[in-house]
Amino acid sequence: MTSAKKEAIIRTLLNISAENGKLTIEEISKRSNIPRSTINRNFKNGINEMVETLYLSVVHEINYQLLEYNPLDMTLEIFSDIVLPILWNHRNEAQVLFTSNLPFQLIKPVSGIVWDWAKEYFENLVQIHGLSPYFSSLELLQYFNAQLTSIFILWLGVRIPMEVEVFKQKFLFIMNSSMKNLIYFDIN
Repeated sequence: MTSAKKEAIIRTLLNISAENGKLTIEEISKRSNIPRSTINRNFKNGINEMVETLYLSVVHEINYQLLEYNPLDMTLEIFSDIVLPILWNHRNEAQVLFTSNLPFQLIKPVSGIVWDWAKEYFENLVQIHGLSPYFSSLELLQYFNAQLTSIFILWLGVRIPMEVEVFKQKFLFIMNSSMKNLIYFDIN
């Protein structure tokens, strides 16, 4: 299948999702004018594989930019300046992604993509915070990815998400707050 046809299938999936329509292979085939057999042959796991393809393309774009930095120099400010605009540019895709369970299912495999880059940093964090032997550095990275995914769901999983410039301040606040301060603030 050509990349143009794959793109047409993914765009059709996004259009149907934006309309809150029923996502089926039949409907995608009908609207994209691509035979159902072609779609099934190229997306053997159906809609889930289409959404996964979409998710991984966004993650790869993010990772491409993140990997240009030394992880020891990666501040939350730099991280947000890289990640938030990319997610904003893909907000239509993100609405599909973050209203599915897929991001949580892919936390472990995605961690493997950046593991060589972030391993030393997360190993240091485990030691500094005394998390070993309870948590490994890879598990801490997976926890971080899960926290990010949860925050991005809050932002982009709504019908009309706030602009990236507005959300960035909320993102930095949430990421810099402990659960205790965020949830139990001023509760005796």
